[in-house]
Amino acid sequence: MHSSARRRGFTLVELLVVIAIIGVLIGLLLPAVQSAREAARRTACANGIRQFGLAFHNFEAARRRLPSVGTRAESQWAFSPHAMVLPYAESSDVQSLVDFNQPITVGSGGSQTINPAQQNAAGTPVSFLLCPSDGGNLYFTANSGTWAGTNYLVNIGTGSTVAMRSMTSPNDGLFWYLSAVRLQHVSDGTSKTVLVSEGVRGAGTQATGSRPSDSKRYYAQLGGGTPGTGTDNEAACAGATTWHANRGMTWLWGREFGTAFNTVHTPNDARPDCSRSGAGAFKAASLHSGGVQVCMLDGAVQFVTDDVASNIWRAMSTRAGNENIQQQ
Repeated sequence: MHSSARRRGFTLVELLVVIAIIGVLIGLLLPAVQSAREAARRTACANGIRQFGLAFHNFEAARRRLPSVGTRAESQWAFSPHAMVLPYAESSDVQSLVDFNQPITVGSGGSQTINPAQQNAAGTPVSFLLCPSDGGNLYFTANSGTWAGTNYLVNIGTGSTVAMRSMTSPNDGLFWYLSAVRLQHVSDGTSKTVLVSEGVRGAGTQATGSRPSDSKRYYAQLGGGTPGTGTDNEAACAGATTWHANRGMTWLWGREFGTAFNTVHTPNDARPDCSRSGAGAFKAASLHSGGVQVCMLDGAVQFVTDDVASNIWRAMSTRAGNENIQQQ
């Protein structure tokens, strides 16, 4: 005689308990997974900025100077340091797309348009110049062309004067039009001077009205006039009604908003970047928690926290300031 027992299934209460436990476990594991992914992205960013920094070292070893901004002291010919060092980062194929015998743009002032001969180069992304933590806009439409962006920006100093907020004049950093800085010019020491830092790419579409909530991807644009003037007026910058979104828009064209940073503000400062006629206050920024990664002139990659003292941050951007301070 065979007896059969009814198989007992889960009750509704038991099923709900199991689902609740699974939900709790997912809730506990998800932040850890997200943290691990960001750690991997941050490591990739560090590797990219290190590769960029080493390209400058290789350039300097070959040329006995750092690259300049431009081949002529004109914005139309402002080839970026990024473009200059590509062969020294195993990217000769990309640099071969650039015609250094022709201007990047044609026209003048705010009416410049991309030179068609440079469009192929301008629109080609360079992978090691991109930080995977920044999932924002990669391509930018501006000056009648398409431009591939960058997350790594060269050091143009403290921006302590209006003139030094534009790359058209010499500054206390490392790069400006036709600069030719040699390592012996860096009396502060290569281990204490920032070469390049991270930046957050712009949103791509200009905004008007009050300040956008995502201020890292926008900067205040003041009315026309002498480049950089008034960009130290925090009230005017915060109250701007035009907000440009082309930060980091190009690795090719060496414009302040596209390829450079200064230390007017500390990293990820809540105050908006601010520009007039292309020059102004452009900070280092990232989407990592708590700070930015920089490559020092000696090739070392460091993480600089958001709460770094402003005098220390500015000292890190000068090549010969002779500041007697301890880096935090």
